[in-house]
Amino acid sequence: YQLTDEQVLGLKLPTYGTSNWYVDAKTGEVYLLSGFEYNGKLYTGKSDIESGGQESEYAKFHSVITVDIPTGSIPVIYNGSNWVIADKNSDWYDYRENVRQWANVFTIDADVRDEYLSKPAGTVITDEQVESDVIGMFVYIPRYAYQITSYLHAGGNVSGNIKIAFINKQNQDCDGKVYSEEYPTTTLDGKDPLVAGTKEDKMNDFVVHPVFTDNIENGGWNHDLNGFWVAKFETSSSTTELVEDKSTDTVTVEGNGKITTNIATQGRKSNTDKNEYITVRPNVTSWRNIDFSIMVEKSRDMAEWHGLSNTTSHQIKNSEWGAVAYLTHSKYGNTTLYNNSYYEGEGSWTALTGMSGETPDDFTSADYKKSKKIYYEDGSLEITFKDNSGTEHTKKYYSYSSTNGYRGSTTNNIYGIYDLTGGAWEYTAAYTTSGSYQTYRSLYENDYERNEYAVNPDADNSTNDYIANATKFGDAVYETSKSGSGGTDAWENDRSEFASNGMIFSRSGIFSHSTSAGLFYFGRNSGASADRSFHVALTQ
Repeated sequence: YQLTDEQVLGLKLPTYGTSNWYVDAKTGEVYLLSGFEYNGKLYTGKSDIESGGQESEYAKFHSVITVDIPTGSIPVIYNGSNWVIADKNSDWYDYRENVRQWANVFTIDADVRDEYLSKPAGTVITDEQVESDVIGMFVYIPRYAYQITSYLHAGGNVSGNIKIAFINKQNQDCDGKVYSEEYPTTTLDGKDPLVAGTKEDKMNDFVVHPVFTDNIENGGWNHDLNGFWVAKFETSSSTTELVEDKSTDTVTVEGNGKITTNIATQGRKSNTDKNEYITVRPNVTSWRNIDFSIMVEKSRDMAEWHGLSNTTSHQIKNSEWGAVAYLTHSKYGNTTLYNNSYYEGEGSWTALTGMSGETPDDFTSADYKKSKKIYYEDGSLEITFKDNSGTEHTKKYYSYSSTNGYRGSTTNNIYGIYDLTGGAWEYTAAYTTSGSYQTYRSLYENDYERNEYAVNPDADNSTNDYIANATKFGDAVYETSKSGSGGTDAWENDRSEFASNGMIFSRSGIFSHSTSAGLFYFGRNSGASADRSFHVALTQ
């Protein structure tokens, strides 16, 4: 149910926007999806105000969360209609279970960057300005420890449970409990790593996720992190533009119809143009079909292009992918993430960033041929396809800022990360140390920019290399699957094929993969130009 706001308790909403009350049909609890102000303090629900204790609970919960804002970026919140510049000294993010307002920042085109950096908190950034001036959107993953409490090292039609404890650099949570960086003992159903797990299999305690530590061998850094930033969408190119869709023969346009220039071919080349850089934007085609080495180079250069002076950028690693996946799969995220099933049809393999399908395992056949497209005011699209037999199929795809589109976000609201399931295949900076791996190693300036996986000395293949890396944790590979042989043996029937023979890890699946796409998907590819995209991460 939805109620009007101030009339309920006479509340004063924050000056930077408006919000709506929501009622939990099961508990009767009244709350907002973002924080609100009452007598000068921040709360999340009616009972919180009545008890008078939620403000202190908020402060306690967030006492261990430190958000390192990249210098040159702008913290933002969403007011229900538009993005708004946030006061970075206020409570502009809230990671609690009933809020899931993960911190977001924007980066701005160089021509207007200084103008935006001088704008005061409360300034609205219109949809038109997002389209013309914003070149990057990023989401923060704060430092945490985790525990998998069911279906550890299992796969297929199962979905394990993950507990999360947010911690500071001293590995303390808000109650002062200290968590270990050493992997705990586990309960498994057998010693053979290929034996399917059961619900009872679990980690017996929490472990600090290695991505936040100096455990370089397991995907960490050369220093401890408070957290890291992840691109909100699959990467796109600075040369990609949105223009009015004037097609009349095959496209019916309602509302504000926009199309990405060169939508069928953009990114389908190994472009080494030094003036072409990575952008992170919604509703544009993702940057695909560039060589892996160019992905690494462009990812590293992105921070400078985006005006970030105290931050480094890099292609996302398996450890970072795993950290996002685990937080998403916990009570602090969206445990039912919808596929981005958008497809332009007719062999173009075009993926649009931030789209969500109609069901969690939605997919679009690569054999479909587009016959009509309809645009909607909120950025959603409807496409009618014909298959090889001439039968029509109508598919609807929801924009990231629409209510239905939120289901493709890691938070089930606008504050999360998109395109982590479906869309385009995505390369991560992770590979096995065999074959041509020395070529990939030479791409990186530092050991901590990528993940290396050992090979089984007796047999270099997916199954044996999967077993050889059983001690790796936090990357959503061994812990969330029962084999790496190429089946659908990861959680939620996601594909699980370990990268062997020097190949590179591929994550997420694509628009046509249905159940096998997902957060826990891992596959492999040679690293050559292929129809794969990628996410970028930022660290300080």
